[in-house]
Amino acid sequence: MAGYMGFGMQSWIYKRILRKPFSKKGKVPTFSSLPLYFREFKLKPSIKRNKKLISLLTVLITLLLTTTVVIYGFKFHKYESTQSELVNEINLKKNEEAFQFLLKSGRNRFYSKNYFGAYSELVLAHKICSEDKDVINLLIETSRALCQSDLKYCEALDNYLEL
Repeated sequence: MAGYMGFGMQSWIYKRILRKPFSKKGKVPTFSSLPLYFREFKLKPSIKRNKKLISLLTVLITLLLTTTVVIYGFKFHKYESTQSELVNEINLKKNEEAFQFLLKSGRNRFYSKNYFGAYSELVLAHKICSEDKDVINLLIETSRALCQSDLKYCEALDNYLEL
């Protein structure tokens, strides 16, 4: 409000009378008394609205929203089906690439007599494509080689021989 102005504090700041905290101020004096206000409650007719226009607009907006939802619903369904087909094609292609890599790597490890590595890769290739005869034959040969050192490979050999 009135801060330091260069000439000292103004006199009205230190002469004012402070009020007590939480005290109410007195009533404001007026020259004329205020008239008393009495409310009267009356039944008034409601404002007439054009109900036909409102109902027509409601029906039109509802139809418009319904048609847009149906049209975009069909478009979304078509998009979703094409997208899922594309994802399935990509997954099949990646599975085929992984299968070919695992089969080639397993075969190379088998011929270099790294039977443990060949077995792990051929098992993964078998999980991708369990009907492939090359994988089953390589698994049988690898399991035979590993069966001499560990019995769990003998159980796996029995399982692969049943296929």
